[in-house]
Amino acid sequence: MNLNSQHKTLIGVAVALTALCVVARLLPHPPNFAPATAVAMFGCVFFSRRWHAGAVVVLGMIVSDWFIGFYDTGVMLTVYASLLMPLVAQRFLGKSNAVRLGTVAVVSGVGFYLTTNAAVWFFTNAYPPTLDGLAASYLAGLPFLKWTLLGNVFYTAVLFGTYGIVRRSVAGIAQPARA
Repeated sequence: MNLNSQHKTLIGVAVALTALCVVARLLPHPPNFAPATAVAMFGCVFFSRRWHAGAVVVLGMIVSDWFIGFYDTGVMLTVYASLLMPLVAQRFLGKSNAVRLGTVAVVSGVGFYLTTNAAVWFFTNAYPPTLDGLAASYLAGLPFLKWTLLGNVFYTAVLFGTYGIVRRSVAGIAQPARA
């Protein structure tokens, strides 16, 4: 099979984004300070099909969890699904600007916090199966929310900022490949 330059670019970007997800999780970092949400957002803008962006994020999570260690299946599936929240915003992100990118990064981070802490409460024995237990799960997750939001905003700025610089600096790079 012959790949044209557009397909090579798409594959290269997918590999680079997957590698970023893996490497960033394996290197020392504050808890939940990870690029997966930003990668999903960038994928929404760069790839024309949402499933391409989703596949990159899920593959990055699976590979890094293979090294880090898998955990409760219900919690893990909730984490993976929560990281795909930005895919819902693909049209909103189509005309990307700092406000739209920041909004999706923050809303996705809050959504991640709400769903994953509820999953820990629901799927594990870490908290009693009561409303007080759910509240305790959310309270315990607050320190992680800060790092989730900071990571989302940081990696979004890095990915979209780098892409903007490269697009302006390298001849022949136009709008996202969108194939």
